[in-house]
Amino acid sequence: MKLALFDFDETLIQENSLSCLFKTVSGKDALFPDVFSLAFNWRTYKNGIKYSIRNRLYARCLKGVSEDSIIKAGESAAQVLHPLEAVVEQLKQLKAQNYTIWIVTATPTLFVKAIAQQWDWPVDLVVGTELYQTEGIYTGKFDLECMKQEKVRRVNEVIAEIQIKPSIEIAYGNLPVDIPMLEMATKKRYAVKGKQFFLYK
Repeated sequence: MKLALFDFDETLIQENSLSCLFKTVSGKDALFPDVFSLAFNWRTYKNGIKYSIRNRLYARCLKGVSEDSIIKAGESAAQVLHPLEAVVEQLKQLKAQNYTIWIVTATPTLFVKAIAQQWDWPVDLVVGTELYQTEGIYTGKFDLECMKQEKVRRVNEVIAEIQIKPSIEIAYGNLPVDIPMLEMATKKRYAVKGKQFFLYK
């Protein structure tokens, strides 16, 4: 099995899709009020600002949300997000060449899967951040974000589960966060910047 890996945010699409998810499921136009108080909490700086903001938004926006709401948010997001057509065309060409296509992303799996299906992308699997839930209702907590080195661990975990040893030949991502995933590719590694992509090492 020939495998091609693609990041999602700022690789297959121009923007970061998380804010779109949070706003859609919460019905809030502005997320700033939810994170403003973090500026006065010492734990914010101990754990890292980005980490603290994401934790707060997951808790405030996704707690009590159903799987169906996440799917509908993905379908709605597909109407406003902007695919990077040059990279999407590469994905489609690789699929036509019998590559298996995986999207590996820090964004929640179900949300990205709904977007990809809405756009009719030929994606075989989405490996993303997994959200904790109870009886189909999300708790606002999540597993380790599928980013940086965690992407490598998750890809290897899935490979072990399916008991098939694929050849990871090609990968697309944005720098510097996707360097660990890009380095999994044995043939070609592409870094995406803006609307362009180029060979990385």
